[in-house]
Parts: sequence; structure tokens; C-alpha cells
Amino acid sequence: MVLAGLSALTLVILFRLRRPRSAVPSPAEKKEETFPHQAFDWHPVFEQLEEGIIICRKEGHILWLNQKARQFLGLKPGPPPNLFDLLRDQSLEEAVKEGKELKIKKDFYWPAHRFLELNVFPLDSACSALILRDITPFKRLSEVRRDFIAHLAHEFRTPLTAIEGYAENLLEEAPEELKGDLHIVLKNARRLSKLLKDLQVLSRLELQGIPAEDFETVELKEVIWTALETLFPEAARKDVTLKFTPPQEMALTRASFDDLLRAFINLIENAIKFSPRGGMVEIRLKEEGPWWKVSIKDQGPGIPDSEKERVFERFYRGKFQQKGTGLGLAIVKHVIKAHQGRIEVESVVGQGTIFYVYLPQKARL
Repeated sequence: MVLAGLSALTLVILFRLRRPRSAVPSPAEKKEETFPHQAFDWHPVFEQLEEGIIICRKEGHILWLNQKARQFLGLKPGPPPNLFDLLRDQSLEEAVKEGKELKIKKDFYWPAHRFLELNVFPLDSACSALILRDITPFKRLSEVRRDFIAHLAHEFRTPLTAIEGYAENLLEEAPEELKGDLHIVLKNARRLSKLLKDLQVLSRLELQGIPAEDFETVELKEVIWTALETLFPEAARKDVTLKFTPPQEMALTRASFDDLLRAFINLIENAIKFSPRGGMVEIRLKEEGPWWKVSIKDQGPGIPDSEKERVFERFYRGKFQQKGTGLGLAIVKHVIKAHQGRIEVESVVGQGTIFYVYLPQKARL
């Protein structure tokens, strides 16, 4: 049976339990003081793993690697090259030299195109270990799923537009007894149309990101004011007060105005949706170190701790989620990431939620 899922703890235990080659070392083995770990046979379980295992010293000298690692890296039998020459990754080299833990994903094009996940961690003061996992099938599956959804959303747009158009025309001439049914058809067609539009936006962000030519110097206060003007009618219908506290100085950043506007509309719209009738949504913009910090606070039911890590997943709806596509926060996350920023959430059940958006100041870009 092929083993899988080797953990760092398991590797450390096996490292410490490795067995000497012989009870009495030979003269040749006594000379191996520079690389003492070579005087041991590694546990045969390593050769049964689906992961590649590499044991190396701080300077990158490979002491041992299993057959799977050789296969991943296209190495023939015999002494392997220096790890740093082999992988050519600055962050990985620093982690090995400094005895730190690191997790990265990297494309390899030889001997075949693979996408590997590399986990680095120290074994002792002199050695580090690397676990190489081939995640190529998962990446390809994710790409196929993403392409399928983008294609599906594109193909559905035309018939949905036709349904909406005909339903709107029929509403003008239909008898009163049929208008109720037509309103239901139109409402659901528009809801599905919004879902497909969100899917197209998310697929574009995942596949292409935001083109460099879309970025320009943007005044954040203008972006937020535009979002508030767009959502004011919705807030008025629910009797929710929108309160914005901007700074005195200009809040400049380099951004795509339209994409950033979409992100703030999604965040503020959610805050309105979850706040009770007669409640308030507070938006604050201020400088914090090298960042512009935007906080959006609602008076909704809050988000349980168990759901905070998942609210940015596509299609995820928490316990308190109302009707929606479940894509809004996923879009927000991708937009903020494309702007070299970050987003955080703070919430207490029964006391509301605050989303914090951090965007780099223009001078720091």
C-alpha cells in the first residue's frame, strides 16, 4: 500500500529514530564527521510515500532524498546537486539557512510540468527537511472548474437577457391576473442574471486579475462616496443611516476605480442588508502606517468564530446569510488582493460585524 500525508511531526520522529548502518563504524564512516547524518540508513517507509523527501544541511548539501523526490526533480541515480542550485528560490534558501519553517508553491517544468507544494522545516540545529507534494491534479481540476463556470456564465447571458426583455414587454400589455406571475418570472430572471454577472467578474479576477492599464491614482474618498450614492436608495428603503467619517487630507492610492468601487459596494450593501430596520452603517477612512484603513461596521447578527475563515469562499453562506449569490465577499477578497491590500473581519454574535480593508498609500507603491 502506498502511504500518503506525511506530517512534519512524523518526519521529525523518524529522523530521531533513524538507525545506524552498523554497530561498529568502519574507518570510512569515521571520516564522515563533516556530514554525520550520512552514516545512517533512513527508514524504508520514506520510499513508500507519495511525497518527495529531502534532508539537507544549512548550506544546501543534500544528505538524503527518496526516489519520489528524484522523480519530481528529474534527478538520475548518483550524488544530487546542491539544493539551492537545484530549486533556485531565494525564500526557500533563506528558510533552510536560518532553520525556519516555510510553505510555498512552485511550478517545475523539468522533467515534466508539475505544480509542487514545498514544506520546509528544521530537524535539528544542522539539518532541515523538505516535503514535496505534487498538487498538479488539484490545480488542473480547479482550472477546469473555473473555465467551465466562466463559459457557462457567458453562454447563459444571452437567453437570460431575452427572458428579461420579453417579461418586461409582456408586463405592459398583460391582463392583471397574469402580472403577478410575470413579476415572479422577471424577479427570478434578474436574480439569476446577477449570479451570472458575479460569476463572470470572479472568473475574470481569478483568470486575468486586473490589467495594469486599469490602475491609476485614485482618491479613496471619491470611491466610497460613489458607493454610498449608489446604495442610498436601498438604505432609505430600509431606514438605515449611512455615516461616513473621512480624513481631512486626500486619501490617494493606486487602483482600478471600477473594481475598487465594486468591492466597496458589495461590503456596504452587505452591511445594509444585515443591519436591522432603523439601524446604522458606519464607514471610517483613516491613515494607519503605510496603509489607508477603511472600516465598515454594521449592527447585524454578527458572524460566529467558526464561520469567519469561510466568509470569503465562493458560494458560502453562513448561518445568518440571507438571500444572495454567495459570491460578493469572494469578489471583494480578489479585488483587494489585486490592489496589494488585505481584508480582515471582526465580529461578535449579537453585536454586529466590522470589515477592515487595508490599501497601500500611493507614496508607498
